[in-house]
Amino acid sequence: MKSLIIFTHPWDGSFNYKVLESVITSLQNKGNEVDVIDLNKDGYNPVMMSDDLRLFGRGDYHDPQAKAYVERLKTADEIILIYPIWWYGEPAILSGFFDKVFLKGHVYHQVNGSELAPLLDINKTTVITTASITKDDFKAYGDPVNSRLINGIFKTVGINNAVWLHCPSVHQAQSRDVFLEEVMRHFA
Repeated sequence: MKSLIIFTHPWDGSFNYKVLESVITSLQNKGNEVDVIDLNKDGYNPVMMSDDLRLFGRGDYHDPQAKAYVERLKTADEIILIYPIWWYGEPAILSGFFDKVFLKGHVYHQVNGSELAPLLDINKTTVITTASITKDDFKAYGDPVNSRLINGIFKTVGINNAVWLHCPSVHQAQSRDVFLEEVMRHFA
């Protein structure tokens, strides 16, 4: 199985980085081929520029890095996202990943002029987040991980069967330890 991890955190001393290392080890121990897109280390520019937008409607890429990312995405059997929750959503660099990488003709197509239909067929997905807020508290803010990401973007492009693992108290050592155990059980 080919596992693609999309990792978003700028500091390699973060708890998110420790989660990344644990997930990689677990997947490799199972014999999976692991591919990691580290948006920050890659120096990915998430900003949609005029040259990107000029080609967007045709499903063409101006940014060669975005085009390389979609090719890696198309070869994956499993997708894993690891990122911190900042201001009740994903970091801007990850939002820009969706904007510039998830283009028409590559991850979705249009039917009847307006309906979007998926082109990907990825049936194992894990979203791993860290924050200082619980999943229940997210409901007061529209539950952006479930409503926008899992049931919106992912379903539109064919990234299915998503499981969301969340560490609600990232700044507490005991919470981090319990969460790492949950992550390890998930990938065992």
